[in-house]
Amino acid sequence: MPARLVLIGLDAVEPTLVRRWAADGTMPALASLLSRGTSGSVRAVQGFYVGSTWPSFSTGLDPAGHGFHRIEQLEVGGYEFARPLESPAGVGGTPFWARASAAGQRVAVLDVPLTRLETDLNGIQMIEWGCHDSVFGFHAAPPELANRLLETVGPYPVPGNCDAPRPAAADFDEFARTLEHAVQLKSRLTRDILAQDEWDLLIQVFTEGHCAGHQCWHLHDPSHPAHDEAAFAVASDPVERVYRALDRAVAEIVEQAAEARVIVFSAHGMGSYRGADFLLAEILYRLGATTRPEISLRLPSTLGTRVSGRARAVWSATPWSIRERLRPFRARLATTGPPGARGVEAWADVGTSRCFPVPNGGPVSAVRLNVAGREPRGLLQPGSEVSAFCDQLAQELLAVVDERTGAPLIAAVTRTDELFSGVRRDSLPDLLVVWNDVVPTGSLAHAGGRGAVVRARSATIGVVEGRNSYGRTGEHVDRGFFVSVGQGVPAVERSDPVNVTDFHPTVCSLLGLPTGAVDGKAIPELAAPLL
Repeated sequence: MPARLVLIGLDAVEPTLVRRWAADGTMPALASLLSRGTSGSVRAVQGFYVGSTWPSFSTGLDPAGHGFHRIEQLEVGGYEFARPLESPAGVGGTPFWARASAAGQRVAVLDVPLTRLETDLNGIQMIEWGCHDSVFGFHAAPPELANRLLETVGPYPVPGNCDAPRPAAADFDEFARTLEHAVQLKSRLTRDILAQDEWDLLIQVFTEGHCAGHQCWHLHDPSHPAHDEAAFAVASDPVERVYRALDRAVAEIVEQAAEARVIVFSAHGMGSYRGADFLLAEILYRLGATTRPEISLRLPSTLGTRVSGRARAVWSATPWSIRERLRPFRARLATTGPPGARGVEAWADVGTSRCFPVPNGGPVSAVRLNVAGREPRGLLQPGSEVSAFCDQLAQELLAVVDERTGAPLIAAVTRTDELFSGVRRDSLPDLLVVWNDVVPTGSLAHAGGRGAVVRARSATIGVVEGRNSYGRTGEHVDRGFFVSVGQGVPAVERSDPVNVTDFHPTVCSLLGLPTGAVDGKAIPELAAPLL
């Protein structure tokens, strides 16, 4: 038997599309699995589903337990940004494959996003051969595996970051064909590794649907403000094309792993781009919650857009072998804030600001409180003063409307403490600003590539205007799906969603392993230990 348990991740694949295209025959492999296995919805991590998804999936911990919400995030006890995946402390928790390895089981861990390479696993691991988010570049353990993989399937054909200007319709067709080819290569790689050993656990994650969703949602969705009929006529629907390729890959892997328990899953999904994160700093300035710095390092938005767009184009045209050598240096040059800045002091005077915005993700923005005793120059006293400030700020933010429609621009403002508690809670932002998904905020694809203008208004801030210069037309949603097949798995659809943290204890239960102290719970229909 080539494997006992096989997990196939379809990163950021939208569950509503999977079910629609399974029903109409577009995705026959998923249709077959859904008809004969246990399936259900996945609830992603509240507030942090853009960045915390994969650490929560692998460790079974909420963000306050593992402390990760972004590749670069604010360092506890200061105002600078750090990269927790690269720090000695790393991310909290233990991945389920490490538990399996420690128990003497054979594991193959392939391209799980936002994962560090573990050189002492009882098996093999590769990271970032083909991932949407690149931190370390392509590495493998044992080291000779990297050369063997390159000899077998060659380099990954898609750049490590899919963001790039695509001015011509043919660019999207070429992009879709490249993603389809990448799926084929990853399927071949997975099946080759399946055949090499008798694995207790094999996990492979396909990130091509992630890239297609971010870059091509406007071609998929005819109601999208940036929908381009001319580009659609050339490239068709790149999202559907990539999903078809993923369906074929699932069919090939499931056929080869016929005797294994198989779980196919997407831990979060994709929808139309939304949110006005680019307005939050100005709104906080107008509210008096954040003070502008005396000297701003922010580049003019139009210049920043041109510079970053040209840099991405140059990177995309660079040969793969050179990109791989430069990738670790490129990653370290990336910043979370305005170009040239490595800390919040680029956009806030931390000595007089009661809070300041920090990067978190498009759909849900984040605010860090400047708390006395936690931040070096903290102003807000813990307890009643923090609570009163949060209540007042939430009230002011919820009063902001989109001037075009009159609809609230912000749907909710939530305190992180109301969602999560854990040993690494201080690694997370304090307030989460959830943008209203019924208010279209466009993208760089609007207005001839100049980006859509958004005007926010309230009695306190007056009118705040900004141009959305972000190139993506699709953005994450906090829903996913799963389906499992294999001996003894009932054909049933769960009515209640499972949490992304539930996969860790479920895998541990299937493999007869202790879960440790985790936040998730084993999925009852799947949790009986494998024979």
